[in-house]
Amino acid sequence: MNAQTIDALHDVHTATNDVLKGYREMSARAKPEIQRIIERLTSMHERHAAEQATELGRLRESVKDDSSVQGTVNKVVVMLRDWLSSLDRDVLPAVREGEESLRDEYQTALLDASVAAETRLNSLLTQQLADIDAEISRLPAD
Repeated sequence: MNAQTIDALHDVHTATNDVLKGYREMSARAKPEIQRIIERLTSMHERHAAEQATELGRLRESVKDDSSVQGTVNKVVVMLRDWLSSLDRDVLPAVREGEESLRDEYQTALLDASVAAETRLNSLLTQQLADIDAEISRLPAD
């Protein structure tokens, strides 16, 4: 396993943790009409993050700092949106955009030749991407 492969997995793990920060904040503020959707997405991403952490552990890589400023931005955006309006169905297109952005991180990682050559990691990320695609298809585009 080379450093490029590990970096690609770290990038996906960081993006997953960033999305989770936003959803955890949203869950506390969401109207009941979207609560189940946010809980479903949070659960999926928590499972994905745990699987990624396990894989990083297998590769003997640290996962302690796998979050970024974007996670804090996600959290602040949710808080501001809640203050300015309610977190109801109108927020779902923005949730979809966040999921699409995360999908882009997966696609970038999966295009990396070193990730493609690592069968176990490629399989994990491909399955997680399929999960995300299924959830995106359930979310309104606008």
